[in-house]
Amino acid sequence: MITKKEIAEHLGISRTAVSLVLNNAPSSTISTKTRNKILQAAKGLGYRDIELTPKLCFVLYDRDANDPRYMADLQIIESEVSRFNYGLVYMNITSAPESLKKMQKILANQEIEGFIIAGDVDEKIVDLFRHSNTPYIFHGMPLQDKENCLNLVAFDERKLAFDATEYLLSLGHTRIALFMGSLDYHIHQLTLEGFRQAHETNGIPLDYSLIQISNDENGYELCKRTKMLQLNYTAAFCANTVIQFGALQYLQSTGISVPHDISLIGSGLSELVKVSSPQLTTYYVTLEEKAKTVSKLLEIINNRNHEGTFSSLITNFERFEGGTTAPVKQ
Repeated sequence: MITKKEIAEHLGISRTAVSLVLNNAPSSTISTKTRNKILQAAKGLGYRDIELTPKLCFVLYDRDANDPRYMADLQIIESEVSRFNYGLVYMNITSAPESLKKMQKILANQEIEGFIIAGDVDEKIVDLFRHSNTPYIFHGMPLQDKENCLNLVAFDERKLAFDATEYLLSLGHTRIALFMGSLDYHIHQLTLEGFRQAHETNGIPLDYSLIQISNDENGYELCKRTKMLQLNYTAAFCANTVIQFGALQYLQSTGISVPHDISLIGSGLSELVKVSSPQLTTYYVTLEEKAKTVSKLLEIINNRNHEGTFSSLITNFERFEGGTTAPVKQ
């Protein structure tokens, strides 16, 4: 059977673009010309229409439809779903009332057997799925005080921030900046806790002026701000690869060498990690661990009358050895 990867290779375009088109991504920014080219190639090469297979759905909530962090997860989930002979539909849902009503109608139709929900999860989307009769599992985002009442595979963002910060400390860095998004999100609250805990554990005083926040998660602007405030740091932990990539662009544009002058370490393994020059050094959850979300959802689907919920917190992370960290200059 022809795969999306083979279609992408045939056309010489990214697999992400092919996935977005064939998974019916409603908010994709892919041009009409490229979309039609993908659909024609899929038909010509004999790609099996998703409508002929039982379907699962990957829901990205309150994040940009093409956010590279979640596109990496989409590809992992899609590959694992195919292994179990399911099709995958991709949906981009926001917290707006009309968008939630759309999601509610889809749940009521019961045409999709199960849902994997990722993104900036809040009470609205949690309540929608908790009160539905459809199998679901939340993927990636730790949910405050809800681990025992929801189907959930979460990544311990506190532990990841701790591990990444401690690695920078092991390289001799003691002036470490933290670049992250809004503290309104639980994930960034956990990131801050892990960052602070790593300093406390190693007996390093924490300079709170080095904790810089951007609601837009704009690493370029965060780096620019630290420059204007004349903040002195030799390394930065970035809460995600989007922030890290932006920070790298600013530093390089101002003649600051990464990692010789400033080291950067991030969280996640998106496409940005490997297209960056130098490649980004990050801590991440392995592909195998992320793929387990699919098998857990299928267990839930096959045990519809089973009492209780499934909850798992992943605490072990790998380090991708890019080229953005180095020992502190003496």
